[in-house]
This record gives sequence, C-alpha cells and structure tokens, in this order.
Amino acid sequence: MAGNAGAPSAEPVVNPGVREARARRLIRMTKEQIAGRTGPVRQIRYRDQVVSPLALELECRKLLQRAQRAIATIVSSKVYAGDLRGAVEETVLRQHEWEIAVALREITELLLDLVADCAGGMAGPMTTTILVSQNRAITIARNATTARVLALELLAAQVAAAEAARRDWETSHRMAANNDKYLDLVARTAADQRATVEITDLADQAGEAAQAFRETLQRATLAAEALALPEPR
Repeated sequence: MAGNAGAPSAEPVVNPGVREARARRLIRMTKEQIAGRTGPVRQIRYRDQVVSPLALELECRKLLQRAQRAIATIVSSKVYAGDLRGAVEETVLRQHEWEIAVALREITELLLDLVADCAGGMAGPMTTTILVSQNRAITIARNATTARVLALELLAAQVAAAEAARRDWETSHRMAANNDKYLDLVARTAADQRATVEITDLADQAGEAAQAFRETLQRATLAAEALALPEPR
C-alpha cells in the first residue's frame, strides 16, 4: 500500500461527546504526533476519542478532507447562522464528521490487513475468493461513506448558493433604496422617459433577487433536513 506522502491536509476529528477542554488537548497532541510523518499507521491510543489523519490511507484522507471542507462552508455562512441552524444543528454535522472519520479509519485498517495477508506470495484459488469478497465489503463500506460525504457537499453547495443570493438581495435592496436620488437626478437633467423607467425597474429587480434568495434558501433547508440524524430511542 502506498504511503500518504504529499497527501491532502485533514484535521484530527474528536468525538463530539468529548468535553471541549479535552478535545483541544487531543487535537493539539494529535497534530504534534503526525507532524512530518506519513501514513497510514494503526492508531493505538484514544481510539474512542479522536481519529488521527495519520491513521487514514490516501483516498480515505481525501474523503475526510472533503467532508471537513463542506462542514466548514456550511457553519461559517451567515445563511446557516440566520436561517438553517434549526434544520440541522452543528452538533449533528460534527456527529456526521466523527462517524465518517471512524468508518474511514476502519476501512484503512482492513486494507492494511489485506496487504499483510497477501505479503506471503501468490494467492491460491480459495484465498483469491476470500480476497475478492473482502475487497467487495471494503468497496461497499467506502461507497456508503462517500455517499454521506456527497450529501454534506450538496448541503454546502446549496448553502453557498443561498449565501450568494442573500448578498445579491442585500445589494439590490440597498441600491433600490437610492431610487429617489436617481429619479431626482433624471428629472433635473431632463433625461428621457426610458432612463426613468430603467431606474424604477430597480425595485422590481430587488424583488426578483429576494425571490431567488428565498428559493435557494428553501433548497438549502431541504438539503439540511436530509442530514438530520434520527432521534435516539
């Protein structure tokens, strides 16, 4: 199995149930341990509290980074803070991140086991049958985890679209507030009727921008609700 030299940067993932002060210590300690090292290597310590990026093979580390990038896009947006937090809390997003990281670590460890099992030389027909089924199980697990990452990325894209629509709405609303000044300017300079109509249309454009914002916000809300975890029984 190839190492992770030059692999994309991913952050350590702490179990959301860990207290904040302990979480900060685990992140600091994990970053110190992985500095300048390549993986994957088996994680031995604090497995139920933190997932180290060093414990992930290259493709798994890329998946984790994608999930973390999507979550960062979501929680850092004004649209999320103002309109979407009720649909999916940040704690839910962090639980998704944790479960993704744990699954990717398990996939990596199974891949390491396969490499070790095959190190003895040419596999016979019975061994090959077992290897095929085990590889298929890993593929199924990776695909399921990838689907969860894609759901996060879809939500991030919807949030980004809603954020852009919000900025457009705010800008058009601010500009439309100056309509009277422009109309006065047109009147004073005896501009033709066409210019007056164009300026008046700014109000209509502001309304269209507001509608676009509402529609993109609705799509982002639907994407967020799809990620809500079921209530524990």
